[in-house]
Amino acid sequence: MQTFIFKVGALILWNGQKMRVLRMIADGRVQLEAESDGSIHGASYFELLKDYSERRLVFVEDPKIPEIAYARIGRSLSTFPEEVQADAIRKKRYLDYLQKLGRFVSTPAVLTPLIQECASVIGDRKPPSAVTVYRWYRELIKHQGDCRALISRHDRKGGGGTRLHPELIEMLNKAIDEHYLSGRPASIKTVWHEMIRLVDKRNEFHAVSERLRIPSRATIYRAINSLDKYDVAAAHFGTRIAKMRFRTSGLGPRVTRILERVEIDHTPLDLFVIDEQTGLPQGRPTVTIAIDAYSKMPVGMHIGFSGTSIEAVFACIRHAVLPKTYIKERYPEIENDWPCYGHFETLVCDNGMEFHSSQLERVAFELGSVLQFCPKRQPYYKGSIERFLKTLNYQFSRILPGHSFAKWFQREDYDPLKDAVLTFDQLLRYLHRWIVDVYMQDLNRGIKSSPYRKWQEGAAMSPPRLLSNLDGLDIMLGRSCERTIFSYGFDLRCIRYNNDALRSLRQKYGEQVKVDVRYYFDDLSLVHVIDPLTKEAIPVPALDQEYARNRPMEQHRLICARAREINNGVIDNSSLARAMLEIQEITKEMSFSKSQRTRQRAAKIRGIKQQPTPPHTPPSCIGPAMAEPPAATPHPPVKPSDLPGFKAVSFPRRPRPLDPLA
Repeated sequence: MQTFIFKVGALILWNGQKMRVLRMIADGRVQLEAESDGSIHGASYFELLKDYSERRLVFVEDPKIPEIAYARIGRSLSTFPEEVQADAIRKKRYLDYLQKLGRFVSTPAVLTPLIQECASVIGDRKPPSAVTVYRWYRELIKHQGDCRALISRHDRKGGGGTRLHPELIEMLNKAIDEHYLSGRPASIKTVWHEMIRLVDKRNEFHAVSERLRIPSRATIYRAINSLDKYDVAAAHFGTRIAKMRFRTSGLGPRVTRILERVEIDHTPLDLFVIDEQTGLPQGRPTVTIAIDAYSKMPVGMHIGFSGTSIEAVFACIRHAVLPKTYIKERYPEIENDWPCYGHFETLVCDNGMEFHSSQLERVAFELGSVLQFCPKRQPYYKGSIERFLKTLNYQFSRILPGHSFAKWFQREDYDPLKDAVLTFDQLLRYLHRWIVDVYMQDLNRGIKSSPYRKWQEGAAMSPPRLLSNLDGLDIMLGRSCERTIFSYGFDLRCIRYNNDALRSLRQKYGEQVKVDVRYYFDDLSLVHVIDPLTKEAIPVPALDQEYARNRPMEQHRLICARAREINNGVIDNSSLARAMLEIQEITKEMSFSKSQRTRQRAAKIRGIKQQPTPPHTPPSCIGPAMAEPPAATPHPPVKPSDLPGFKAVSFPRRPRPLDPLA
């Protein structure tokens, strides 16, 4: 590196102002003259050294001294290739050896034996000549002892700039813009052919002596390789993709406590699940995960075949808020506990339709949480959940039989449907064990600790908060709609609800009062009506409990659709009963279909998913159970083969598979 001396005439930059050393006084004082206005400043030598150590004072190369101006080499030795570095160090070792012997003598008769002696000491098999060593010494003296003068500057060899004719440069830029930087990329050979056409067209009207030579293909390659990679990516794939590829990641949002920021997202699990009854693959379930950004702990989970729905989001939120006390009872082989629960402050989502639902906004308002949405098509704004979902598929799904891949062409000859042996219940058991006993206990490089330990430390500083009652949580996570109460109650999704509480509301607020109704995904046997004045939730059961009890919403929707088809728009209980039997038969036959998508649809209709924990039960405020209604008159079911557009498929029944990981 270049060196400087605190002496008279030295130029420095001190506190943002250029100054020159004017006098060095014997008592340690230094007088400085400002370059801008000539004002005199005083300081002690110790103060200047202290400012130099704290980088408030730097030396400046003086352009008035030609030797120093010529010595601006710039680059340090470490920026050159290893061969160039080794060569520069070799030169310096020769010069150091010769200078230690005394005065440098350039006479070849004197210098050659000394060079041979130095070569034997350093082990150089090809010692340089005396003239070469003298040139090295002269360059070192010319640059005032800066050892960077010994670096071989091969990078400065050759002519500067291009030697192409200006017209050829213009044609080349035009060909690249029109054929390589316009939409999807063309091959470089196409650009070369376009150059040939442009040059031939230009030479057609010029004399032989004025014609231009066609540039070689290597010239085209060099010109294209010299383009900015960001501009190439923006031209080929769009500005959004280019910004994503060349983005710079920072530290991210700062989180100081647990449950301050919870990120939620879905992913199809890279694993095929088989039907427990038929033994045939049902498809890939969808996992919805909520993760705490502070500790990287999964706080909530839902897995099922309902896809990316608001049902999955609500089930995941419910699982996140409640304590996971079911672990030891349901899965006794799990060694550790799942300590995550409590109210979260901010829920970070992407821009899926289910996250922009007004129902989720209502739930967030009632929970006292803030909904935060990432920018569109920029998933790295919620990097914690995205990284966890990748870890889930790569470290959990890939170790189980029947695993798939994120991209279908990666499977090659591997068929995951043939290897699928896990049932849905087995998948839940192994997924819980992997999350609790593997992921939570392993080291996370982002937080430099295990998620379990990080959560425990955060919980000690900021204990999680529980909601006041679970009945309110169940009502909060129900879907909301508005209905008018009549003498018969009201109809919701073709199911009638009524009791004495509705009669009291009509007597209090009017004959046809409009009320807010909360209904639930998993069970249509009970809804809650919100009192317009007191805002209390009043439980109202379905009149037909035999049909509605434990009836999932998706199954009921298909039953109603079939009933409308049979009765031409007239729906009654008899038609619902007949449609219910038909849907059950159809679902059973769909489970044996050769189409994997049809079997996955059957799993969704049957409501195969992770059960809520604790199970969703009607709140205690319902009162005494209703009397069982009389049995309906049986109707002969319609055969599934008689349904329009349905093709019966006979498929051999496979025995129930054994537990592969037991």
